[in-house]
Amino acid sequence: MGPQKAQAIVAYRRQHGPFLRVEDLARVKGIGTATVERNRRRMTVGAMAAPTVAPPRRAVSAPVPRR
Repeated sequence: MGPQKAQAIVAYRRQHGPFLRVEDLARVKGIGTATVERNRRRMTVGAMAAPTVAPPRRAVSAPVPRR
């Protein structure tokens, strides 16, 4: 799906709430049942956890030799 359909999905979800079934995506303007069926294996609905990304590692300086 392109950016325009993605925007339509987000706008529909903001107005009507989350999708409960993959089939509900066909209610979005520009997305029909054929599009849903063609992409069903790649689609999910429901709450998803945000991807966890490890914080960037800081470079560790070499220890300073003690006298």
